[in-house]
Amino acid sequence: MPPRRKQNRVILLLCLLSLLGACCYILQQVREVNQLPTDLRLAPGEEFHLTLRQPFRFYLPAKRPDGIIGFNGAEVLEKGISGYCSTVTVRPENEGVSFLDLRFLGVTIRRVNLEFVKMPRVVPGGHAIGVLSAEEGVMVIGHFPVRDEEGRESWPAREAGLRIGDLVVAIDDHPLRRIDDVDFLIQSLAAKGKPLTLTIIRDGARRKIAVVPVKRRQEGAAGDRPLYLLGLYVEDPAAGVGTLTYFQPETGHFGGLGHRVLGFGNRPLPLGQGKIVAARITGINQGNRGEPGEKIGIFSGREDVIGDIRANTDLGIFGTLTRELKNPYYPWAIPVATTYEVTTGPAEIMTVISGREIRRFTIEIQRVYRQKALRDKGLVIRVTDPVLLSEAGGIVQGMSGSPIIQNGKMVGAVTHVFVNDPTRGYGVFAEWMLQMEETVWAGKKKAS
Repeated sequence: MPPRRKQNRVILLLCLLSLLGACCYILQQVREVNQLPTDLRLAPGEEFHLTLRQPFRFYLPAKRPDGIIGFNGAEVLEKGISGYCSTVTVRPENEGVSFLDLRFLGVTIRRVNLEFVKMPRVVPGGHAIGVLSAEEGVMVIGHFPVRDEEGRESWPAREAGLRIGDLVVAIDDHPLRRIDDVDFLIQSLAAKGKPLTLTIIRDGARRKIAVVPVKRRQEGAAGDRPLYLLGLYVEDPAAGVGTLTYFQPETGHFGGLGHRVLGFGNRPLPLGQGKIVAARITGINQGNRGEPGEKIGIFSGREDVIGDIRANTDLGIFGTLTRELKNPYYPWAIPVATTYEVTTGPAEIMTVISGREIRRFTIEIQRVYRQKALRDKGLVIRVTDPVLLSEAGGIVQGMSGSPIIQNGKMVGAVTHVFVNDPTRGYGVFAEWMLQMEETVWAGKKKAS
């Protein structure tokens, strides 16, 4: 091969390698740009740093709020001076809004919206609570077809107008105290041969609906006997035990659980008439690898009601307390941390593992996901407290909503346990829960 042709091939190869290296560099920078938040919410006095590398730059206008400073190495871009910079320090002094432009070769490609707001203060919870979809009756969760003695199929309850989410509180004016009452009342009252009148609560209003039971024969040890069916699936209003996350002393508003309450078929449980009640923890079934543990709790219903539920959302339940509550460790409200204040490292959770006593336990925040929108599972935590590990094996069902405290601020709440490692689990950011609460009380999200 002639020397010149060989030299050209070497030059071409070097050019291709250089181009490949440049593309890899640009792609890495694009990934870093995409990881920057679209919206950044900071409290006055909080500090946050953002850095870009060439060919990406921040552009700062001369007119901007105090506390936004740009840097190019040792050169400082103070307020009142516009220009490009590679690093921005945001340390707001007052409440307000602003933005940062991200530019590529002088062209704006993204914007980071800045909101400087005084974060709310709340009293951490930790109280064991039971969740009731209602104080009385049973919840309609589905319909099914039934066949009569001639084999004709019908949907008695659905055709009469009953809907999923209706709360049935009485049959022929006989109140329903527990789910076992339903079949007993249907069989005894339908034998009279008349339609049954179901008293229901829908959208907060009571109404009565007449349903004609379908009669069929059922074989048993004592011979054939009539069986009356309404084609209705119902569920007990008790949805289980969880943990209160926080409450606001001024308004009585509360948040809890950190995730949505689900019912039959993993469908969101209607909580339009929902209540939270004070629960007593009588024991704990320890979790093992592949088998989550759980708190065993009891509550008596109406006598233990401590709050009304307004909404059942992806980030927990929200409502208003009807009784005054206290936290023995935090008698006064503490600040809620912004998502960007939360760091990996030591923290604590508060929860009940026996009776009604709130206790503190050490944990480690192992990972913080920089989420750009309201979502659960923003934190990965690991239980380090020897007492909690000994008595519960780590995180168990019923700890959902247990507040997470770090550096004197409420940063989140426990939401889920790792099935294959009960010492670890997920948490949701407290800031996200507070933003969801704002949406709830602004009337944008009703009870579901």
